[in-house]
Amino acid sequence: MLEYFKIFIISILLLTFISCTNKDQESLLLDAEGGNTEQNDTLTEEIEITDNIAQAIEIEEVELTVEEKLASELIEVGDRIFFGYDESTITDESAATLQQQYQFLIRNPDLSITVTGHCDERGTREYNLALGERRASAAKNYLISLGISSNRISVISYGKEKPSVEGHDETAWTQNRTAITFINNN
Repeated sequence: MLEYFKIFIISILLLTFISCTNKDQESLLLDAEGGNTEQNDTLTEEIEITDNIAQAIEIEEVELTVEEKLASELIEVGDRIFFGYDESTITDESAATLQQQYQFLIRNPDLSITVTGHCDERGTREYNLALGERRASAAKNYLISLGISSNRISVISYGKEKPSVEGHDETAWTQNRTAITFINNN
């Protein structure tokens, strides 16, 4: 959400800049000589608004907590891996994501994480809870095999109870067969 806000603000700033630079030269000369005070006032207001927006962006970035920055970094390296139908085996693609998570955890040795296991909507509640547990445990075990201490990783299975994507087709099901890593609040 913050990224969309920044893009929106940058777009406004660019449009303001472009509109200021596209004034014809005659108008700019009149402004410079004081001949068009209405345009000077408008330009001054636009500059003040632009400065206020830029300050708001800087303040917004400063107000991010350490936890929010770390969570954002985890999402960037990859906070989830995906599984095939009725599978809990780590694929090559999932292994690459888990290796990135490993590097993230090495850089942040005081962090502990929770890996949540998820399933698509098919199957019974009990079966999907067990499958979600196997998926989360597979991710945990892979991270342990790389050298992360087991006491830094907990697992929870949500089965089919917390889908990432709503839907009743293969596209949704594929997105819901996951193990998602979260940073624990310490």
